[in-house]
Parts: sequence; C-alpha cells; structure tokens
Amino acid sequence: MAEKVPILFCVGTNHESAGLDFRETLFLSREEIDVSLPQVIQKHGLREVMVLSTCNRLELYGVMDSSELTSHHLREVFIDLQRFCPNPKKELDEEIKHRSYHYLHKDAARHAFSVASGLDSLVLGETQITGQFKNAAQFAQESGTLGPILKRLTQEAFSSSKKVRSNTDIGKKPVSISHAAIDLANRVYGDIADCRVLIIGAGEMAEVAAKYLLKYNPRELFVCNRTLARAEGLVEKIGIGIAYPWEELNEVLTLADVVISCTAANEIVLDKPRIQRSQTARNKPVFLIDIALPRDIDKACAELEDVYLFDIDDLKQVVGENYEERRRAAEKGKQIIVENAEGFDKWLSNLNLKPALGSFREYLDALVAQEFQKSFGRSPLNSLDENQIKAAEAMLKSIVNKINGDAARVVHNPPVGYTSESMAEALKSLFSMDKNS
Repeated sequence: MAEKVPILFCVGTNHESAGLDFRETLFLSREEIDVSLPQVIQKHGLREVMVLSTCNRLELYGVMDSSELTSHHLREVFIDLQRFCPNPKKELDEEIKHRSYHYLHKDAARHAFSVASGLDSLVLGETQITGQFKNAAQFAQESGTLGPILKRLTQEAFSSSKKVRSNTDIGKKPVSISHAAIDLANRVYGDIADCRVLIIGAGEMAEVAAKYLLKYNPRELFVCNRTLARAEGLVEKIGIGIAYPWEELNEVLTLADVVISCTAANEIVLDKPRIQRSQTARNKPVFLIDIALPRDIDKACAELEDVYLFDIDDLKQVVGENYEERRRAAEKGKQIIVENAEGFDKWLSNLNLKPALGSFREYLDALVAQEFQKSFGRSPLNSLDENQIKAAEAMLKSIVNKINGDAARVVHNPPVGYTSESMAEALKSLFSMDKNS
C-alpha cells in the first residue's frame, strides 16, 4: 500500500468568485476562526493550516495527508470552517460550493504567491494584502498550525512579493483599497479640496486613506474612532485634522461632506436613522464610502435623498485608472510567480521523495555492514591487516555512494513516461530493510 504524502491545497472565495454581499456573509473574525479552526483540523486531519480573511477574500491554505484529495472534500473543509464558527451558516452550503475555488500542489503555491504580491487583488498591485498575508502567517505560527510546508510557502510568498515589486513597475505608485476610496471620493464629488472629510476608524486602512487624502488638500479632515487616543495619534502622525471621540460621531457627521468608514466593527456603525438625522441637520448631499468588511454602513442609507453610498465593489470603476500600465507590470510579475512556484513545487516533491531515498540508503548501508561482517570474519579476508581492511571499507562506501547517487538522479529525473513518485515507490518496493532482515 502506497504511503500517503502531504498535499498542499488552497480553498476559498474572493472578489472574483463572489459579490460583496456573499463575501460579507462568509467573513470570519479572528475570534471566530479561533473557535472554528481546531474543529476543522480535527475532523479532516489537517497537518498544517492557515486562514487568510480580508475584505476581498476568505481563503484556507493547508496540508493534508491524502492519496486522493477531491474537490468535494476541499469544499467540505471550507464549508466546515463556517459550520463550526459561533454563528454557523448552514444554509449557505450549496452557494459556497458554487462560489468557491480550490488549488492543489504547484497551483496552490502559485495562487498564494499571486495573492501576497497583490496580483490577485481587486486593486491590482495593492500593497496592504502583503501585510495581511504576513498577519495570517504570524497567527498560524502562534497557534501552532504553521508547519514546515506552510512556513516554506509563506517565506516564498514574501520573497515573490519582494521580487515582483523590485523587478517590475507595479510598485511605482502605491495603490490599495484606501487609495481607491479617496480617488473615488474626488471623482464623485468633483473636487474634494472644498470638502470636509470624515474618516471613521484609525487602523491601517484609515491611516493609508488619511495620508493619501493629503494629495487632494481637503478643506478639513476629521477622524473619529472608538478609542480617542488612536484617532489623536493618527491626526498627529499625518499633521492635520481634528480627532473626535466616538460619543461625538453624530455631531461630526453633520459637518462632513465625504465620509470614509473603515472600522473593524462586527456590526453596522452608520444605520439609516443616524444618517437621516445628520442629513436633516446638514440639508445638503453627503457621500458615504464604506471600505470595511463586514460593512460599516447600512445599505438602506442609499434610499435617503441626497445620500450617495459606495462600497468596496464600487471601487472597480476607479481602479481602471492606470490599469493598463499596472497590467503590463503584472504580466511580468506573473512570470516571477510562475518561476517561484516551480521552485517551490520541486522543493515539495523532493520533500516527498526523501523517505524513499532515505530508506534505500539505509538498505545499502545495512547490506554492506552485514556482508562485510560475514566476509571479513572468515578466510581468506580475516587475515587482512588494518590498512587493507580500511581500504576495503572505503571501496565499499564508494560503491554505495555511487549506487545511491545514481538512484537519486533517476528518481529526481525520471525516464519519459514515469514520474518521480512512481520511481520512488518502485525503489521502496524493490529494496527495503525488511527484505534485508
């Protein structure tokens, strides 16, 4: 019976396979992943696992011992990630099957490298995804689920990202969802230089948006966050703006012409009644841009007069700017990704071949030791002096090294019509320690 080998896989959904409504429904917080993942690992026997959860994707990278890993099995793993969370979404099973994708082996590595490099993003070449990928790897490391294969995968992913940004023009102009949100605000308003802009949140996306906003020199900038100190820290870092405590959100809403919301809240921050009250006080249009997931702004707000609501998927109309230039850079980047994926696949294949080659070497060493003891224990070889015995041992060791080297070369570079795995399996079947006992 063939020994099972570790299989690298990726299963998930993203901005291309599913719309925002569905992605929002599937979104899992770090706390939910904490609850769900151990049960998924136990049920499916995952050796290693890492979960990447962002506003544009939910993906599970893993390693499983399985001689036959089907697409049905992989989707069940992904569905169980939802089933075992504190708020299970069983009614979505069928839709998950239709809106998810999966990759194996080299394809999984290539996908991971593309994701980490920003080449699989809604905003082509975005920079934030690299940090999000690193955070996912760090969490898996701290949770003890990042084994040697995924550790090597993430290292190669970061290396690929660095090569893509160093060797192509895709990194010339930093782009991200936050950048696109500001560009969208400028486009829909006409010129936000005359606007009062409110940023709700003070995390990474808020900071990127605030820094990029300086390019347009808005009339005023407000930052409101649940923790006032963080809002004040952001204002101090960028050098302009006024920080507001969460309790004064309603007040500052009446002042803002453009609102960009990007909190990490799990519930709606701006509901229809709140926006309705602020609009009654304002009595002029407001542009709401929601780049959070789960969303911060209730979709019903768009029903109000003079309220214009945009979400992450609406950014597609903005990212077309300079798209052709980034696309050409991305094509060059994809070649780097392919080469790195080939190298990773070769490393993984070699990893799977090591047990067979190791067993063969053990067989040769044991055979030589056994025959040496038999032959040199009787006449005429038992009369050799110490130097002669050492010379004989060196000759036998040289022969073993030659045979082992020849076998390894054939396994790694199999004849036409054969695979490395089949050659390794044949080696284990023909020569084993059991046969020598």
